[in-house]
Amino acid sequence: MHRLALAHTASVQQFERYARIAGIDLDTILSDEHRAVVVEAHHSEVIPASAMVDIFQIVAIAARRPDLGVGFAMWCNLHGYGPLSLLWDHCTTVEQLLRLSGRYLHLETEAIGSSALVEGDEIAVQQFLTVPTMLGGSQYLEATLTLQLRTIRLILGQQWHPLRMEFAHPAPDQLGFHRSVFRCPLVFGADRSALVLHHDDLARESPNGNAHLAAYLERQLEAARASRQDDILRPLEHLVTANLAGGGMTLERAAASLGISARTLQRALTARGLSFSNVLANVRRRVAGEYFAYQRQPNLTELAHRLGYAEASAASRFLRENFRAGARLLSRRARAERSTRTDRPG
Repeated sequence: MHRLALAHTASVQQFERYARIAGIDLDTILSDEHRAVVVEAHHSEVIPASAMVDIFQIVAIAARRPDLGVGFAMWCNLHGYGPLSLLWDHCTTVEQLLRLSGRYLHLETEAIGSSALVEGDEIAVQQFLTVPTMLGGSQYLEATLTLQLRTIRLILGQQWHPLRMEFAHPAPDQLGFHRSVFRCPLVFGADRSALVLHHDDLARESPNGNAHLAAYLERQLEAARASRQDDILRPLEHLVTANLAGGGMTLERAAASLGISARTLQRALTARGLSFSNVLANVRRRVAGEYFAYQRQPNLTELAHRLGYAEASAASRFLRENFRAGARLLSRRARAERSTRTDRPG
């Protein structure tokens, strides 16, 4: 049995205050289970990560606020998050910010993973869900990518903007607020959710950075990371999720990315009664579930790419073997579930 993915409660605490200011009544929108999570956030340091993602998505749908994630992230206090937020003011370069954020993001939330991909002169800062959700996680991903934007602007200045923003989910009906925040081209329905910046931005130094304080805080975060003794399975699943689209993820490549030998990784999986193919299948099931949670007109060719298959027929076989249904039936089920949950939000 896997350990429950957790998230620091600061995000939910701030979201509750934001909802109150925005005139959104969480008590009438959320189920008893999710209201209990909001209450728990006042007394605990961590909450279930999947519940936090669900709360963002459910509230956005019920309140008819497709810009909720972006709006919250622009409103919230950057210093009001968990341990990682202590670093944001003190990083000297964007490269340092991205490195530390990627290494210690799980101390803030285990709901998402992050990777920085070099693509010629561009750097794609990709974020992806690592937990199952009820209705998808587009609002939470938009919020976390907007937070990433704000932290980069702490270093490069408030006038800085990305080369473009990419989102794996469909575009909302109105994009005015998104455009005013990001001030760059927006691509929806992409293969990933990512903030894309120029490679030259990585080394530009912040006039307000503090290298000594950043180094001290990094040591504190490293101690917290070491004390948690993370299971190899969690970073492996994050890695597979980040590199699934397009195929090519193998045990050997995964081991190299994790800094261990393929034999060591295989032994660690065997000790848990797993194989690399089990991990790959688990991630594919989660990706497929997310796809049908929001995709109104599923496209098997697109889904095949996201699942790492070269042919649509392979994706079709995967769905029938793992969900006992084809794409059309899964899409109808997802629409029915969305309709049921939004008609009866409480």
